Amino acid sequence: MMRYKIDIPVKEQPVTLISGITFAQVPYWFPFYNYKDLKMDILAPSGSSGQGKRPLFVWICGGGFATMERSAYIPWLTYFAKRGYIAASVEYRLSNSAHFPAQIEDVKKAIRFLRAHADEYGIDPDRVAVGGESAGGNLASMVGVTNDIAAFDVGEYPEQSSHVSAVVNFYGPAVLVKEPGKRSMDGIPLPDTAGYSRTIQLLGFDPEAEPERAAKTAAQYYINENTVPFFLAHGTGDTLVDISGSDEFYRKLSQNHVPVEYYRIQGAAHMGMEFYQDEMSQRVLEFLNKTL
Repeated sequence: MMRYKIDIPVKEQPVTLISGITFAQVPYWFPFYNYKDLKMDILAPSGSSGQGKRPLFVWICGGGFATMERSAYIPWLTYFAKRGYIAASVEYRLSNSAHFPAQIEDVKKAIRFLRAHADEYGIDPDRVAVGGESAGGNLASMVGVTNDIAAFDVGEYPEQSSHVSAVVNFYGPAVLVKEPGKRSMDGIPLPDTAGYSRTIQLLGFDPEAEPERAAKTAAQYYINENTVPFFLAHGTGDTLVDISGSDEFYRKLSQNHVPVEYYRIQGAAHMGMEFYQDEMSQRVLEFLNKTL
């Protein structure tokens, strides 16, 4: 038998997962024929409700607006929960059930829900960031640049704000363009009936035929000197979402003197594993700590 006396410093906290929380009900299938629960998963440092208020990081999964899996990035988000953040991964309606801007409205509903339940989950309502990857990165950017634009705040908890203080966008498209082909933004095969243009399916109109209307679906349309700080990351080897869109988005933010960090990851493909290594997670954490 062996007996040891050791001191172990607490460097990170155990994490609690609260899964399948309904934050809204939305028309689904054929509108108003049925309703769908929108759900979220929450990661929190264990015992966070008694440890004071913690910053919130809301995450949005991608999927070309045609598919998504709410829980896909829970393992990665654990990195932030272990370091003192409440992390929430949220659902939104897909392009086969609702047109733009329903997806942005859904994410904003989730943020308002979380503020309404801030005491329950130990959230500091004054320190909220949003992030996402691919289509989710696009939505995160749209949520951030439309802070306090009432037209996007639709549905539950209208007394709460959907304001965010920072945005993280991993390889999300800056502009929604009509691209023929039978694969979604994340490489997922689409049905032949939808494959000709995932963008038309999402928007409900042809952006080439209505350019002025289409301009208002792009995040850069809303950028101004009051836009919140951004963290952008895109791979130079991305063949699904052209990195030139992130380059232009970075230039637009810089021209308006918006604080922005932009990482062009050499050779990284769309959804590349490079984005989810500790080196990148640490940079995101430092950005969130600095901005929140």
